[in-house]
Amino acid sequence: MVHTRQDLLKRLEDDGYAYGDLDAFERSRRKEYPSLKDTVYLDYAASPPAPVTPIRRFGSTIASSLYTNPHSASASAAATALLVDRVRIRVLTELFGIEKPHLDKWDVVFTPGGATSGIRMVGEAWDWRTEDDKSSGRVGLRYLVESHTRCASPSISCVEKSAMPLPFGPPHSLVGLRGIALARSSSVAVHETPSSLLQAARRSRPACASTSTLPSLPTLYTYPAQCNATGARLGLRYCSQIKKADPGAIVLVDAAAYCATNVLNLGSVNEDEAPDFVVGSFYKIFISRSGGNIGWPTSLGFLIVHRRSSHHLSSTPFFGGGTISSLSLFPPFGAVPRTPPFGFSHPTVHQRLEMGTIPYLEIIALGEAMDWLQETCGGLREVGRHTGALRRLAEEMLEELKHEAPLQESEEGTKALVQHRAFEPLTSEPAAEAEDNLPPDLQVIPEPPGPTLGFSLLSPPPFRAGDVQARDFRQTHVGHVHLSRLAAVNGISLRTGGLCNTGVWTRAFGVEDEELRALELAGRACWDDEEYSPYPPYRPLGIARISFGAASTVDDVLAFVDFVKRFFVRGKEVVELGVAPPAKHAAATERVEMDGGVHRVKLGSLMLYPIKSCAAQPILSATYPTGWPLTPTGLLYDREFMLVDPSSGQKRYPRMALIQPSVDLAQGVLTVKAKGMVDLVLALPFLGSTGLATPPLSRASSTFTSSSDPGSPLSLSPVLDHKPTLLCGAVIPSTRVSSLADSWFSTFLSLPSIELRRLPPGSAARHAHFEGVAGRGVPLPLRLSNESPFLLVTEASTRRVNEWIERDAGAGSGEKGVVRTSAFRPNFVVDDLGAVEPFWEDEVELVRIGGQVFARLGRCRRCLMVAVDQETGLKTKEPLSTLSQYRKSTTSGRIEFGVHFYWREDLSTQEEGEGDRWRRVKVGDEVAFRLRRDGKTGKETD
Repeated sequence: MVHTRQDLLKRLEDDGYAYGDLDAFERSRRKEYPSLKDTVYLDYAASPPAPVTPIRRFGSTIASSLYTNPHSASASAAATALLVDRVRIRVLTELFGIEKPHLDKWDVVFTPGGATSGIRMVGEAWDWRTEDDKSSGRVGLRYLVESHTRCASPSISCVEKSAMPLPFGPPHSLVGLRGIALARSSSVAVHETPSSLLQAARRSRPACASTSTLPSLPTLYTYPAQCNATGARLGLRYCSQIKKADPGAIVLVDAAAYCATNVLNLGSVNEDEAPDFVVGSFYKIFISRSGGNIGWPTSLGFLIVHRRSSHHLSSTPFFGGGTISSLSLFPPFGAVPRTPPFGFSHPTVHQRLEMGTIPYLEIIALGEAMDWLQETCGGLREVGRHTGALRRLAEEMLEELKHEAPLQESEEGTKALVQHRAFEPLTSEPAAEAEDNLPPDLQVIPEPPGPTLGFSLLSPPPFRAGDVQARDFRQTHVGHVHLSRLAAVNGISLRTGGLCNTGVWTRAFGVEDEELRALELAGRACWDDEEYSPYPPYRPLGIARISFGAASTVDDVLAFVDFVKRFFVRGKEVVELGVAPPAKHAAATERVEMDGGVHRVKLGSLMLYPIKSCAAQPILSATYPTGWPLTPTGLLYDREFMLVDPSSGQKRYPRMALIQPSVDLAQGVLTVKAKGMVDLVLALPFLGSTGLATPPLSRASSTFTSSSDPGSPLSLSPVLDHKPTLLCGAVIPSTRVSSLADSWFSTFLSLPSIELRRLPPGSAARHAHFEGVAGRGVPLPLRLSNESPFLLVTEASTRRVNEWIERDAGAGSGEKGVVRTSAFRPNFVVDDLGAVEPFWEDEVELVRIGGQVFARLGRCRRCLMVAVDQETGLKTKEPLSTLSQYRKSTTSGRIEFGVHFYWREDLSTQEEGEGDRWRRVKVGDEVAFRLRRDGKTGKETD
């Protein structure tokens, strides 16, 4: 169905969209959110963008008024304390719907660090009293498996266990509230559905549920009011059900996702059915960034405490500033709690729990943000109506997307997306049918979902029935990393991965505990680039999420739907990469067949990358007529050095592409050039892969200034600085090269702490691992390259990509521009002179370049690196956007271009006239190859 913008606006007119005034909303959005220009922002559940007005107001407020530490006795301190207390009241009335007559029943504790700190505060102050657990059979903590990891460990999703053993090591490896309970030897139960938790709550209630018979130490129940990964909502009605099922229950509600766009109306529930504790984060509601060096509600959270239950939070032995009136200095140690305010018999809850100086400037900023929200949007309830309308529209339009069926079939097409939900039994679970027969008080009725949608994109089915094999998620589900990267280069911000909610994605794909343990032991981490489990049926390791907020628009929805249609819904011809059964050839046979090669072309370019992620050094035949030396780890000095920063990499700093390193073998130096900089000259480690000692490099005390004499190479001496460095998810040893060089790179990149580092001589801290024939031998050593020793691309394939780009630009669906082979950062570029078809490199087993033989490892998975123009350092959409349409593997779901190889020294020959011990390749060498006949090798089978 075709949807026009005007039709959609008319439909949404009475649905709360744009706060009832479209023109005013669009004007306000342009004024308040200049950062959203040219961006489709769909990650509000992670953090909303910052509006301009409240930041400016806050700056003006603290510039014109003096606000100081409320613990002081000055007039400004008293004024600050009064303003903070006013904000507490506003939080209860405006964000939680509590009317003034009932304000004395609640208290607001401000928590630095957001919702996570609030949950930790409850966990550390709770009396777990494990002896009572053992004697009474009481469960200390019950929670839902589909919770944020701040409520549960991300490693286990068992149905119910008591005194659960720690899964992967000591207590410090666990996160969240469950980690605290287990560390204190309390019993813990985890439930897969809300109704199963209710049934357990009913079983645990006393035989007589009068107040006098309630246990002195109740069970702590916790659940999310809204699922952060899918938007599914349980709200407050579920709390009421828990309290009825177990009258002695104490309930902690994680409201971080819910309160981001709606009022959690505590004033609407009966007092005895209301939650005892509620946690959340203010930045989820208002703004996400710091106003310069001024505090802002990015790290400010809340713990709402019902005063009737505050005595349960009294077991923490720690006390901080502002929480005590006096203390002893020597044994016997003692401390007197803070004296209560006039008219109170006990200190308020926040006085006991807010330790140290509260973030008073952030609380003042919160007041400014609440003013702005009311003025601009009409309050949080109106934000809920606005975002709810967009969520329903996005769900409807995405559900309409279908893959076209093959022409020979009469099907209407298959779905292009599957939506993930939470808090429901899966149809494959035995509990699914049983829950339909539960009594009404145990049946959970969720609220309408929040403005978050969790989903996975589905690949089109194969054209031929014979292509359907045993279930393989790689062939049916689009990888979440692929989706994220392609969205990024198209200006779309969304979230993919585990989403800090292991319960959701593991239940969605049926991942069991045993597989989770195996993945953990294999080194899989939440933030890595792995999309599928390595174990059949290769289940996905993450999902995708889009979410809406106060500044979201219909245009955001239309842009995302168009993006999915263009890149993921079948409608264009996609190059299907062939896969064949394994090959078994002896080395002698390989040598004979290679000598009678099928095709003969030329090596057009030879590229070296001395510093990882910086510009390439072309190896010219005029400079090196005998060629460039080979090593088992790659071309000599290829990726010998790297620039290290806690958040570095060319994907983050495109200007690294403008740094031009060049190795001079005769002089034994590395020269680094960049516009506006003095040349940096470094002594090379002596033929680094040999393991011999290196010469002096630099003085640790050296500094660099741009006023250095441009005619004088920089003098260098040694620095002994060895430390581990993270590279591609692996921890590797590295050696610092030069503090002088560090200063050079920091100056050019305008970054404060860049270090030039390299692997120790002769080391290879990582190894390439490929499946199939290529991966059956000893793992191949790597230095600083990502996946393999050598990467080959061809001019023919690059020309075909440019043809696709030009054709799509002419059709109005792409951006025009010429892509050069340098964008793919190859070592070998083969110039075939039009003699062979594009992508012949996909189907070769062996390649001979001159006298050197290289064996195929697998196709190269492309990432955001190709979205950086290697000549300008600017980010571009191409070629990644076009590759995603035409070069996405039908088996792995990955974008592939180019082929990885390793050197078969045993099959190679020493050419006449080579006077040293090095084997070499050079520009102009003959490239001979034969097509794979029956070899299933390489990484595309991952």
